[in-house]
Amino acid sequence: MDQLTANAQRMLQLLAQMRDLRPGPAVEALKRLNLSPSHMRALQILMPDRALPLKELAEQLHMTPPSVTALTRRLVQTGLAQRRPHPEDSRIVLLSLTDAGRALYERVTQEHIQRVERLLQGLSAAEQQQFLDLLERAVQALRSADQAEDAAFPPATSQAHKEA
Repeated sequence: MDQLTANAQRMLQLLAQMRDLRPGPAVEALKRLNLSPSHMRALQILMPDRALPLKELAEQLHMTPPSVTALTRRLVQTGLAQRRPHPEDSRIVLLSLTDAGRALYERVTQEHIQRVERLLQGLSAAEQQQFLDLLERAVQALRSADQAEDAAFPPATSQAHKEA
């Protein structure tokens, strides 16, 4: 096994260990509501007061419209989002957050910030900066690789590739 593969496996193990740590109450609320990370991402996109057509939300989530319809149905059922007609085009349905949706998103976000603060406390200020600089560089490399891969696929194939 080469060093890159070994490091990738080590990183996956570390991320799994972080994921398996005890979640906070807001994250537990997400589980009780049977909400996935995709639901949380939808809340993030709609924060704080955006109202989007479902088609645009699907594009931003990189999901098909039928998948977003099911996802948003759950958000509406749990009282976190609301649907309403577009004021100028009754064929378009807009989705926006309710006060409960904004509050839950803010609680989960605050818990995530506190968790990352606890993670970073194990490092000196200089190590924190170095860690974040390296992570930022790695994320940019991943983004560049994804863009290059997307450019290699025609548009119709590219969307199917993203959903695979």
